[in-house]
Amino acid sequence: MIRRALLAAGAGGLLVVAAILVYIFRLELVAPEKPRAGGQYTEGVVGQLGSFNPLFAQGQANALDLDALLFEPLVRLQSTGQVDRVLAGSWDISPDQRSYTFALRPDARWSDGAPVTADDVLFTVRTVQDPDYPGVFLGTSWKDIVATAIDPLHVRFTLPGKNASFLATLAQLDILPAHALAGLPVSQIASSPFGTHPVGTGPFRVRDRLPDGVVLERNPFSRLRPWLDRIAVRTFPDEASALTALDRHEIDALANLSAAGVARARGLGQVAVYQAATYRYLELLFNLNADVPYFKDAQVRRAFAMAINRQAIIDTLAGGQARLADGPIPSAITWATDPTIKGPGYDPLAAAQLLDQAGWKVQDGVRTKAGAAMHVTLVVARDVAPFEQVGRQVASDLGVVGIGVDVRAVSADDLIRVYLNPRTFQLALTAFDNGPDPDVYAFWHSSEARPGGFNFAGGKRNVFIDLDLEKGRADTDLAARALDYKDLQQVFAQEVPAVYLYSPNFSFAVSRRIRGVRLDAAVEPSDRYAHVSDWYVEVGR
Repeated sequence: MIRRALLAAGAGGLLVVAAILVYIFRLELVAPEKPRAGGQYTEGVVGQLGSFNPLFAQGQANALDLDALLFEPLVRLQSTGQVDRVLAGSWDISPDQRSYTFALRPDARWSDGAPVTADDVLFTVRTVQDPDYPGVFLGTSWKDIVATAIDPLHVRFTLPGKNASFLATLAQLDILPAHALAGLPVSQIASSPFGTHPVGTGPFRVRDRLPDGVVLERNPFSRLRPWLDRIAVRTFPDEASALTALDRHEIDALANLSAAGVARARGLGQVAVYQAATYRYLELLFNLNADVPYFKDAQVRRAFAMAINRQAIIDTLAGGQARLADGPIPSAITWATDPTIKGPGYDPLAAAQLLDQAGWKVQDGVRTKAGAAMHVTLVVARDVAPFEQVGRQVASDLGVVGIGVDVRAVSADDLIRVYLNPRTFQLALTAFDNGPDPDVYAFWHSSEARPGGFNFAGGKRNVFIDLDLEKGRADTDLAARALDYKDLQQVFAQEVPAVYLYSPNFSFAVSRRIRGVRLDAAVEPSDRYAHVSDWYVEVGR
């Protein structure tokens, strides 16, 4: 009896212990997952990487994207208009709004351990201001700005006039280390060894440069502390082969997907497709200076816009991976656009009526007026998909209402050098990435229609467009700027100086093995790394 009682008590004790263990195990299973440091993320890119120097990577999309992991600007601009501190800890703006004084973060370090100072900022600014600097647009943005070092941790920028988009200009300027590059002529910086093993302030630094890619490692001197130990990047000749590698788990992610790529990625197991709006848009640009009389008539330009089935182009040629564009300010910049203001909608019958009213009657299938046929040449870039196909569909749509269009497919370089810059085109299919600030002064102010300016359309000065652009730059209050740009949107909807087609989505396919991935509502391609410090593969509980 005594032995049985002891055995029973022992069995009961074992049951209690077992129950406790089960309870603890269940708690472990339902406990939230906690990221741990370690692991590698591997991304595929299509094409070559190029040189890792953010000021000299124009035209090298992959290098520009990866530079976001290696370098940082003083500030970063969000689509909401919010300005985030990066290398700058704080800043002050003078009462006349022409002087900005920045305090650098005292703990900011380069990836070789050297401190970040005002000399680095001055070196970077003077590089883009140098006459030998090849980046035309960035160099133009900084041409009349004076940078002065107050002390090692403070720098002042003096502007020629009030410019509310200055912080956006500053956000485009990744800072370079003066101690690593000083003494080199600007013409030699791009080809220096720095482009292979750069020194930056980003969360990662180059560990190994490989024939088919690069391996980055956590930067121990970065103010950010990413969970990942390494990021590896592999190059592929085309999207199809990169997607195959993603399917085989040879890589973890692929960005900048085409519409076909999105469809294929969605069919892969254990792959999530993230999407966001972009600041990029396709537009049909009229040469308003050309000796082609019908472009000077706003009603004819409106008829062109109404004849083009933009939604069908999105559905068929962009695979549905785009949004209608309705003006010069990307709709992704929500604070500066009014969604109720729309450009001319698709209505080929109304387009035909407008052309009739303007005196352009159909004769033998072609619109004719005073013996002159409405026949134009549309220039498109053949090496940027799907621009040539879009151009041919535009020509087909215009042909339905009797407008003759010849499509001339050229290289993207020739489109800019031979047609846009010298203003020798009639119609051109162009693409611009506006960035997160709505300032389009350089593209549409009448003063920029000069040789060397970026207002390629030109035409007669429109005082309302100029005034809105001038006020949009001068008004530093966000609400006041919003009114300026919404009015600009309204003027464009009435005057139709260009036909805005669509704004493509950004798509990013990522293995579900990679946790913590998220995109902001609107991004540049490099912004996929905005939250890279939150990504992880190693977990604990």
